[in-house]
Amino acid sequence: MLDISDAEFVSLRDLIRDRFGIWYDDQKRFLLLSRLSTRLAKRGIETYGAYVRFLTYDARREEEWTDLASALSNNETYFFRERAQLKALAAHILDEFLKRSSRVRLWSAACSSGEEPYSLAMTLLETQKIADPLLSIRATDISPRVLELADKGFYRALSFRATEPAMIQRWFRAEGEGFSIDQRVKRLVSFGRLNLLDSPRVAAEGPFDAIFCRNVLIYFDKPTQKRVVESFAKALRPGGYLFLGHAESLFHLTDLYEPIVGADAIVYRLKAPVPA
Repeated sequence: MLDISDAEFVSLRDLIRDRFGIWYDDQKRFLLLSRLSTRLAKRGIETYGAYVRFLTYDARREEEWTDLASALSNNETYFFRERAQLKALAAHILDEFLKRSSRVRLWSAACSSGEEPYSLAMTLLETQKIADPLLSIRATDISPRVLELADKGFYRALSFRATEPAMIQRWFRAEGEGFSIDQRVKRLVSFGRLNLLDSPRVAAEGPFDAIFCRNVLIYFDKPTQKRVVESFAKALRPGGYLFLGHAESLFHLTDLYEPIVGADAIVYRLKAPVPA
């Protein structure tokens, strides 16, 4: 692996934080370098200092930032992850949405290869409380590579490690060495590329009844976490919900949401009104 000076590490770390919000502290130095090394090799760049200059000034820098987004993304996911939250959505929160409107819009804000938004679709279809045309799920990510996989809707065994066999039989079709998602589920989900630091774009995606942004904030520093969750507030309907990962919290971060504590899951409900 190429050597990197402290100044080069700080420059790259700060460029990445400013572009994507992902924060690499000194303890994650080796992780960052392992992910960057493939990009330098791909571009034929011999030093990290030269890579900093490429990302800053080269005419091809936007193309490289797009490829770098895929290289930096942590795409560990599977169907029906954090099932307690999905149960809360199906058993109680969906009813709350339906009292306000017959239509429900959800957002998987860092959807990776698609397991989360498809899990949301299957969970709500199983309730039989809402007709297909009245449910829509938006799914976004910064990585074009994982969005392409998500849109294909084809998955192998590792994605099903928390999926009941009956659900696989009901909502998937065996195909080669894996399974393809049923078209009834697939057509409820629309995919698109979005950087969560783009606050105007985030607000414009709404309004949503609920936003799922699970296991994403842990990669941001505190100021970026605050910026993202407060931009989510402008994309939520009044009283809308924000779902975070079990290791994430809004405590000491913002007062725009109130925690709703259930038997097995904590979710956050938007207070009203939201400041302009």
